[in-house]
Amino acid sequence: MVTIKDVARMAGVSPSTASIVLRGLGNERNISSETQKRVIETAKRLPYHPNTQSKLLRSSLPSVPTITLFWDSITRQNILSRFLLGIQNDMLMNDYQFELQVRPYTIHHLQDAITKRTITGSSGIIICNASENDMEFLESNSFPLPIVLYNRYSSKYPTINMNDKEIGTIPADVFIKHNKKKPALLKSQANFNGMNIRTNVFLYRLNECGIRDVREFTVTDSVSGGFDGASEICALDTLPDCLLCTSTNIAFGALNAFHKHGVSIPDDLEIICVGNGIRDVEEYSIPSLSVVSLPMENMAGGCLHRLVKAIEEFDFNPDSTNFSVEYIARESCPD
Repeated sequence: MVTIKDVARMAGVSPSTASIVLRGLGNERNISSETQKRVIETAKRLPYHPNTQSKLLRSSLPSVPTITLFWDSITRQNILSRFLLGIQNDMLMNDYQFELQVRPYTIHHLQDAITKRTITGSSGIIICNASENDMEFLESNSFPLPIVLYNRYSSKYPTINMNDKEIGTIPADVFIKHNKKKPALLKSQANFNGMNIRTNVFLYRLNECGIRDVREFTVTDSVSGGFDGASEICALDTLPDCLLCTSTNIAFGALNAFHKHGVSIPDDLEIICVGNGIRDVEEYSIPSLSVVSLPMENMAGGCLHRLVKAIEEFDFNPDSTNFSVEYIARESCPD
């Protein structure tokens, strides 16, 4: 098995220099671009495969690269299945031979979850749902293995993103097309800037068309939160004629509340939601939900594909891959 010492000897550098370069820290440690290029080309030619699982290597078990997926354990556990499906599909399509482990964490406390044990037991990491506080932690630290971020922007790590401006523009354009004049917004507290971009663009697009009086309600990102918010809407003197919900969970709760208050969807009120839930449930709810559908499965595959590139080619460039979203019109806001 090729070791870091073999790479160093063939590249004419010290083992510590080879290690620094192959961990993506060459620029940070002021190692020349020529030396970095020579080390990386040597590692590819041998080939050298980084392996942080030293404990496993010392055992009698075969070495299998392990990918660790960090996932918020509180607010988004209900949509983890969609992300895992995307990972599974990409593994099968490309015949990747990896172990996958899921590491739950609480948003704003990512630093408590990325432990030395987790780093030692991983060949690469995918981080999902990081808050602004979590991003500050990541940007201010360096780690000895590849990391890819899901739906976040970074100057330090590769990222896989969706178009947050589209997510806000699409429902606004649909409501404008339907000649709606009294919109409402059911949103949860933003824990990353992309959520603010979506709602701000939604409001800005309406404002461009002279629609400035938008009733906004902030609720928990849950079915109960959507129910409570829609109940507040039903208590208004004048009912809105259209509603954007910032998650599928919120929309489900809103549908229940409107049903209990005798509000007919879509006759009295059209609803569009950001479709981050299970697609079958959105399609077969009563009425079925019109959604700005998020490409979570494709993005999950993109995360894995980008991480494999980082592991195999030592490509740690903080590039960004962007995926478009899709509008699906159903009964809650028909064409």
